[in-house]
Amino acid sequence: MIGLAAIGLLRPDIFNLLKQVRQHKAFWVLTGVFFVMLLGGLHSQNVAYFLERMRIKLPFLLLPLAFIGLPKLSARQLNGLFYFFLLLLSVTSIGVLINYLFEYQTSNEKIRIGQAITTPINHIRYSLLTAIGIWIGFRLWFNRYSWKFSWEPYLIRALTVFLIVFIHVLSVRSGLLALYASCVVLLSVHILVNKKILLGVLGLAGVVLLPIIAYQFLPSFRTKVRLTKHNIDVYQRGEIGDYSDTQRLVSYQIALKAANESPVIGFGTGDVRDIIEATYTKHRPELPKQKLPHNQFLFVLVSVGWLGLIGFTSCFFAPLFINKGYLDWLLLSIYTIVACSFLVEATLETAIGTAFSLVFLLMVLKWRS
Repeated sequence: MIGLAAIGLLRPDIFNLLKQVRQHKAFWVLTGVFFVMLLGGLHSQNVAYFLERMRIKLPFLLLPLAFIGLPKLSARQLNGLFYFFLLLLSVTSIGVLINYLFEYQTSNEKIRIGQAITTPINHIRYSLLTAIGIWIGFRLWFNRYSWKFSWEPYLIRALTVFLIVFIHVLSVRSGLLALYASCVVLLSVHILVNKKILLGVLGLAGVVLLPIIAYQFLPSFRTKVRLTKHNIDVYQRGEIGDYSDTQRLVSYQIALKAANESPVIGFGTGDVRDIIEATYTKHRPELPKQKLPHNQFLFVLVSVGWLGLIGFTSCFFAPLFINKGYLDWLLLSIYTIVACSFLVEATLETAIGTAFSLVFLLMVLKWRS
């Protein structure tokens, strides 16, 4: 991200670049995310934590402007970058799958107790990248892309199908939710825009059928489904235990209780951690683990209230509606996947989460511009 910002902004005609900003609505509107969190945190008491939050949000200010200054991105260049990503993701996925097979019993036992198969990076982020990789594979597939050799389109198709199987073997619910949610959203838009009801209905039937098949034939997927059902049963009995699911649900409750104390403007971007800890102490003092809300929308709500949440959501999702961006199915799928990550974790509160949320979107927006 630092390299992209430097290439785009460290240039002698920087002032001419800034004059062009107004012409690129899809880019400058994203910078609003930074300013919403900045303005919403000026009344924070915890200055150190406020500065840390803003440092992590800094790419929302710099990267959209930098992408305006980057050279034009042709369809072939964008597909070439995506092809590299698909190959990189596929190679690492094969490594993960080989490791899973060598440690078959151990890996399935880890899933049974709520842990994850070993992945090169955080398993949630890796599963979300896999979901994006699947849609990138479909884009290259439909475009019949090849870098150099005539057989590469067949390789792309094989890798795309492989990643669909792999994400079910990996059985990380965030990635699966993102994949199926994006399927439903894309098919729904396809039905509404193109009026191809039969094709859309068949696609939705496939979305329902695929997890049923995975449950029958993939032990890791079946174990994850059973674990999820068990955790729901535990939570309904009022128990929390040492389960990430139940602790995540409690973090939602605590965030909502905290937000109700200052619903309009929130407590300030820098005071989220302090107010969450105080709310845990007040309402759930028996819990040893106090988690920040595992939901980006709730994190923003506690930080800057409903006014800030409306501003944050409007700025982040606006590019999807500028120049009918929702008709670009790759842009729509990436937005859906990122939105799903917002539901299960505070994605933008880490640097890698910010990168995951911004870079793919900006690449597609640059090509569209």
